[in-house]
Amino acid sequence: MLSLFSFGLDRNAIPALNGPMTGPASSPSLVSEHPPASLMMVGQRKTARFPGSPRASTLMLLASLTTGTCAARAATAIAQPPFVLSECLALLDDDPSDAEDYVSSHMTAGSERAVGHCRAIADVMDGDALAGAEQLDHLAHEAARHEAGADDDSTEERANVAADAARAWFAAAMPGKASDAAGYGLTLTPESVALRLLKDRALLQMDQPQTVIRDLTPLASNPLLAAETHRLKAMAEIQTGALALAKIDIEQSLALEPDDTTALLERGIIRQRLNDPAGARADWEKVVSLEPDSHEADLARQDLTVLASDPDALPPSDVTLHASAASPAPDTH
Repeated sequence: MLSLFSFGLDRNAIPALNGPMTGPASSPSLVSEHPPASLMMVGQRKTARFPGSPRASTLMLLASLTTGTCAARAATAIAQPPFVLSECLALLDDDPSDAEDYVSSHMTAGSERAVGHCRAIADVMDGDALAGAEQLDHLAHEAARHEAGADDDSTEERANVAADAARAWFAAAMPGKASDAAGYGLTLTPESVALRLLKDRALLQMDQPQTVIRDLTPLASNPLLAAETHRLKAMAEIQTGALALAKIDIEQSLALEPDDTTALLERGIIRQRLNDPAGARADWEKVVSLEPDSHEADLARQDLTVLASDPDALPPSDVTLHASAASPAPDTH
């Protein structure tokens, strides 16, 4: 296929390709002075004639091509929209692999921390919780670069990353690491209720319910994340055998979020242990009705089966739920 940049060869010059060079003045030119008319584009000016060897003309043409390619790349880069962390995270629920497509189609210069944050959570949600947790932990501890145009971390941003690191450690079934990550986040933002709840959830998994109760009691009147605070406190109270107090806290949690399936599953456990099988059955059936395909629904079905065969037996979710302490996945919103 002929290029737009083709040249006509002078037939008289062809033997010179295999013959000795006798000097620049006497050697016929490889580039004819009059290219064939078939290579001329309509309305195009005559092809410019380049003096000397074809090497000079080739270099000029290559330079033209290279300049055009660079200009096209620059135009493409300018046309890319900026990277936005919230947009990247919003893709992860459907398909974690979409994160890489988003990164490649957006301008990431100066947003390296945000890109690393999104990629790490994508790893967690794609099944590699350990790798994602390690990346998030490193990012939370990474010092600001203070470079022009870089997304240098703020204290709040690093605390948010530490919170996601704790969630990732939960997904990796490592509550001790989760406690450390949440604890580090609290050194950055000591008043963060979310980080306190993450740390207390880790402590509950590490069999320290009394510590959790002491820590959460002052938060009971705080409206921020109140439903989760009362639910976690109820879990700790069940572990210590304080069922009456657990019932009060779980009722307060459900008053704020009546369709929370974890809290309903929890209340069913409390009601069954307080000799209220009808109430327990109602809670577990509601869990199945609200979210039939969820993990909580699977546990509720097991509880209902055991309740039907042996009303006095402990529900299976009593062990399973408290072993996991309802560990959250990294926040993608």
